[in-house]
Amino acid sequence: MKKFISIFVLTLLVFPFTAFALPAESGVTLPEVMSTTKDLFDIVRIAINWIFYALLVLAVIYILLIAIDYVVKGGQDPEKVKNNGKRLGYIIIGIVVALIAKGLIYLTCYLVTGGQSCRF
Repeated sequence: MKKFISIFVLTLLVFPFTAFALPAESGVTLPEVMSTTKDLFDIVRIAINWIFYALLVLAVIYILLIAIDYVVKGGQDPEKVKNNGKRLGYIIIGIVVALIAKGLIYLTCYLVTGGQSCRF
């Protein structure tokens, strides 16, 4: 299963670059919607914002589930307290990674366009 997921993610990362690998004389052009970098960055911006805020909502839900699990089952059991602490640590790491990824998007947009269309 891990191999399938790795191949799937790699395909998603590499596939968009194959469109730019076509020679200019092939007659293939970008669709009218994505004719400028501003339109492309708008599409990417909307998708990234949706994913980012969905991840934050999921993180809050998981934190609430951990709190409920702690109160209901594991308040006195040291093993469950340790397990809930690990799960909470993973959620915090996930939030930090999401924030770093959003910052890298800002940085990339600023470096590519010079800051003109970076409205995240």
